[in-house]
Amino acid sequence: MKKSAVKSALLSMLLLPVFVNAEPALMLNLPKTGAPETRIGGGTRGIGKSEISVQALAPAQTALTSQAAPTLYFYVSGGSNSTIEFSMGTESGESLTEQTLPAVSKAGIQAVKLSDFNVQLEKGKEYRWTVAVVSDPENRGKDVIASATIRREDTNIALNDTKKLAEAGVWYDLLQTLSEQKSPQIPALLKQADIHIGN
Repeated sequence: MKKSAVKSALLSMLLLPVFVNAEPALMLNLPKTGAPETRIGGGTRGIGKSEISVQALAPAQTALTSQAAPTLYFYVSGGSNSTIEFSMGTESGESLTEQTLPAVSKAGIQAVKLSDFNVQLEKGKEYRWTVAVVSDPENRGKDVIASATIRREDTNIALNDTKKLAEAGVWYDLLQTLSEQKSPQIPALLKQADIHIGN
């Protein structure tokens, strides 16, 4: 084959449209427990000259993890110099940890690694985790609060098998894996769990 023909063939290949196989959408199947909603939050309060809201990125009812120390996620609608406090305890009121988190400089999703605080969840026990934006330490009634519940259960699903995690409704492991992968599927996943953030 002549050089000109080779160049022509290569050029035509480069000009052809490139089709990329999109990652198949995940279908979330949360357990149907019939229990009342346990997620709290999404409230907005004025802080300084702006308003701020905080939301736990968790389903309305208790969601699952297979890990003793999963990563939890919450959303803050804007930057603030206010203190952010994280706490976790049992539903009976026993405290596992209370921590002050770094101030948030801009709107976005924030992560809390329970392993950083040496927190270990027991299997089969339900816990409540809470995030509070504290604008006035002298008046905690002004706190902007979000919270959700979590329960650890055994599963033989690998943490990187997002399809099976979604089908089994292992919410916290699924969101953690997608976040660590910086997956573009996170907005669709949040929508399936009826979690609406941003504008």
